Amino acid sequence: MTNSVLIVGASGASTLESSYARAFSRLNWRVQFWNPAESLEKNARGSRFGRIFSRLVHVEPWLRKANLDLIQMCDELRPALLLIITTEGVRGGTLAQIKALAPDILIYCVFPDTPHNLTADRIHCLPFFDRTAVGSPAWVDAFERLGATRVHYLPFAADTDYHRPVDAANGKASKRHDVAFIGIWRPQREELLEQLAVFDLRVYGSDYWRTHTRPGSPVRAHWAGRTALGAEFATVCASSRIMLNIIDAVGWPGPNMRAFEQPACRAFSLVTRTPAILSHFTEGETVECYGSIEEARDKIVFYLKNETARRRIADASYRFVVEGGHTYLDRARQLLQWAKEDGISLDGE
Repeated sequence: MTNSVLIVGASGASTLESSYARAFSRLNWRVQFWNPAESLEKNARGSRFGRIFSRLVHVEPWLRKANLDLIQMCDELRPALLLIITTEGVRGGTLAQIKALAPDILIYCVFPDTPHNLTADRIHCLPFFDRTAVGSPAWVDAFERLGATRVHYLPFAADTDYHRPVDAANGKASKRHDVAFIGIWRPQREELLEQLAVFDLRVYGSDYWRTHTRPGSPVRAHWAGRTALGAEFATVCASSRIMLNIIDAVGWPGPNMRAFEQPACRAFSLVTRTPAILSHFTEGETVECYGSIEEARDKIVFYLKNETARRRIADASYRFVVEGGHTYLDRARQLLQWAKEDGISLDGE
């Protein structure tokens, strides 16, 4: 069995799966992908209509046929590690068959979402994972209750291929803004940003900010008209004095991706104060937090007037994330440490 990992998920450049893939490659592991969505579309009946229909409606025979591709890949490749990040589209029965076919393959899950988004299919997969890693310490108990064994807290991290300091003048941003937020639309986020619209605010996210924001909301005028993914994420951080990080009820208590990505770009982050955030970062030293809209406004005013303090925290947060063990290379090393503990036999050892 070679040092190879089969990653289940999307292979796009700025996906979490690709961040892990690049990290494993740097550790001299062979990386291959299986994308459930692509396999499902390939196996859906009815050509174009079937592909579209399969995205909207769960058709068990199509899903079962698509999962045969995963079984066949595991049989042919015999990877040391099957790393499942995109659990949507993976069947519990398929994982059971892989266990029977190749019991030496370790099956790990890095679950990138909250318990709120655990569907029945995803829950059926949980008992077949040798280890499950969740993105918040608050979710460990929930996953154990739902049937997962050996659940660990493994936070998100920074992908230094994309999350790194850049010169804003070399990017797409033509104007420097005082406050910026990157994220999808949610009602709680809209409500908070409305109360910060008195500042020079810029909001980056999908078209939902146009279609879902209530009529007359001041946030509409602050939407950039696009999201900020990949390299543009770092450009937005470089062209913004304060980067907001709103942790709402859906993602509570975090830390979310932006908690590590923004500091890696040497951005000054103003984050919702949560126990999970403060378990990593030190308020006033490597992050600044708020607990109410009044506190958020006061801190925005203060730090816009105090560039030295703002830069001091941004620099400290950068060192903490990039040099302190919070990159995806560090996360991949942790997964491999667990794999060794689980008896995996690696080439050259």
